[in-house]
Amino acid sequence: MINTLNKHVKWRRDRENILICDCKRMVDLKLPIRFLDFIEKIWKGVDKQSLNNVENKIFSDFEKMKLLSNLEIRKIKEKEFSPAMNILDNELGKERVRNKAFLYKKFKEFPNLFLGIFLDNELAGLVCGFPRQDYLLMSELAVDFRFQKRGFGKKLVKAFEETTKKLKYKKINVGADDSAIKFYKSLNYKPFLLIQYKKGESLSKDFKESKEFKITKESEDNAYTLLETNINKNEYTLENLKKLRKKYPKAFFQYIFTKQL
Repeated sequence: MINTLNKHVKWRRDRENILICDCKRMVDLKLPIRFLDFIEKIWKGVDKQSLNNVENKIFSDFEKMKLLSNLEIRKIKEKEFSPAMNILDNELGKERVRNKAFLYKKFKEFPNLFLGIFLDNELAGLVCGFPRQDYLLMSELAVDFRFQKRGFGKKLVKAFEETTKKLKYKKINVGADDSAIKFYKSLNYKPFLLIQYKKGESLSKDFKESKEFKITKESEDNAYTLLETNINKNEYTLENLKKLRKKYPKAFFQYIFTKQL
């Protein structure tokens, strides 16, 4: 079982101590700063069996003080689909490429690929996706703002990877928002550059003759031409992405991150 500090518990560090507060019951306590690693582990969710004897003693005290909650990752149920979409709306915006109706259709087709992370049965975040050709697309990932910076996003990605393996897929692709580039790099996802532009735009020649990137695949999707390209690995940065968008304003540039399992 995975446990974490419940949603009413906050903590901060000062020079010598870790100050902990159950803000609902107005209970305060402190630990020496040497237990910082322990607090960070519990904050992100920890299995009691992985703790040492001293940490187990503190963990048991936290249990008695009712500071802990269960943390569970599982498939989203039908009744939880709408709250899950609310999290996507709040964190990713309502004007998304894949709207609620589209995702509901995919949810009915591939329910095993819609996973939620629950803090005492309250939905705190989700990851979802669906098959495409020879890989699984991780289409959406979001954590409610109240539960961010606790490592829940990484836990969701790991759970999605395990599900991918069980379904016998060998590869995951995910289109990263600008703010998520470092996140996927930290999880050992490898990037390539996706360029999209409207069919008929005289951009293809510019890209093909450019020394900035090497085109590895060209395809069409509805009204758009899609180019998959490689650039120098050290140039997969947000700064470089912004430069390309400024240089070629009629095209859409995005990093796609991929992982072989």
